[in-house]
Order: sequence, then structure tokens, then C-alpha cells
Amino acid sequence: MIKIMVLLSVVISLALVCPVLAQPGSGGGMGMGGGMGPRLYNPQTVTTVKGAVEKLEELNMGRAGGMGMKFRELLLKTDKGSLMVHLGPTWYLDQQKFAVKVGDTLEVTGSQVTLNNQPAIIAREVKANGQTIKLRDDQGLPAWRGMGGGGMGQGGGQGPSGGQRKGPAGM
Repeated sequence: MIKIMVLLSVVISLALVCPVLAQPGSGGGMGMGGGMGPRLYNPQTVTTVKGAVEKLEELNMGRAGGMGMKFRELLLKTDKGSLMVHLGPTWYLDQQKFAVKVGDTLEVTGSQVTLNNQPAIIAREVKANGQTIKLRDDQGLPAWRGMGGGGMGQGGGQGPSGGQRKGPAGM
């Protein structure tokens, strides 16, 4: 019964979060779409929780028939119960070499929100296994914004020339 409730919570959370991610804007992160999309991250509700990872999930936030971005989230068991923690895009977490597994103890700081009448946190910072990853700034703007989705979007990196163009057409 608990597994069904958790699965139902995840499905309904996705139904609420996906439209937000599809909104135009420069935010590029969980609840950070600009323009007409609602802003889920609220600096006024920032809290820190500690607990053990119960479950890891990767959610495909793509459009039907297109390439989508995968987002990673986890179910964290705290002394006050379990809650979903929304981390960020899988490519960004992999690029930062941030990996957790079921059973790991985490300290998560982020905006506490309610999705489908269930508590959740949109993570700003996570401490695990002696490593700290900063996912968002104090206002909730994603650290990965403008990075291009791990090769799926616009590149922002500099090549071997250090970003300097040489000759016509960058030669």
C-alpha cells in the first residue's frame, strides 16, 4: 500500500511539475520557468533536513516524440517522515560527479513545497558522502542554467583556443 501511495505521489508530482518546466523563460530548472509559469522555489520556505535515501528516480521531462531532459529526484526518510527531494537534471549531477545511493545519509537545504498534498523539497544544496553540491542560488536559480543540457542545447564552453577566434569563421 505504501509503494502505491509513493508511486501515486510521484505521478501526480510529475503532472504538476511538467507544465512548469515547459514554460518559456531563462530559469531552466525545477519551478524556475520564467514568463507565465508559476515559480515553485520560494526562498521564504527554505529549510534543512537530514535523512537516509529510500529511493532514487530519474524522470524524463521531455515532450512526446522528442528528446527530453532527465531529472533526478529521491525519496528521503527523515525523522518526521518521507519526502521527495527534487535535485536537478541528470546530466548536471553526472557532470559534477555527484552520486548517491539508497541508504546514504544526506543533508538537504532547499525550498519546502507541497506537491499533491505531499511535502517535497526543491534542493538548493545537498551534502552527502563528504561532498557538497550547490544546485541553486539563494533565490532558487539553477546552477545549470545556460549550460546547454550536456550537449543537447547551446554550448557555453570554450574550446582549446580559450574562446578566442582565430581568422575568418573561427579558424
